[in-house]
Amino acid sequence: MVSQEIQSEYVYKKEKKKQKPKSRIKWNYVDSDSLVLYKDGTFHRTKFYHYHEILYSELKGEWKIEKDTLILNIKLEKESKSDKKWNEINSTITYRIKKRKIKPINGIEFYAIQNLKLVKK
Repeated sequence: MVSQEIQSEYVYKKEKKKQKPKSRIKWNYVDSDSLVLYKDGTFHRTKFYHYHEILYSELKGEWKIEKDTLILNIKLEKESKSDKKWNEINSTITYRIKKRKIKPINGIEFYAIQNLKLVKK
């Protein structure tokens, strides 16, 4: 395995434990999203959501920055952690770059309200 040098890393994580007062039913809510940009122009993104159902996805592709916009060109996708095979796709997501976070502009998740926060640069 070859290690790659990290250019930037962005993370969003939200965890909550909820309980209904009378029935005392407890459940967890987890929303996690991480994006790693490598110096060679590639990226790896992992999303995990657990609330009513478990959703998981991994994305790989190439990235570039034009003006204050981060453009992710998605080439490969995996929809389950146990999947061995990557599916080829062709999609683009764009983000507005702020000082310490990125905000989705359009693409498959332009409606998302979470902003990925910069943790490593």
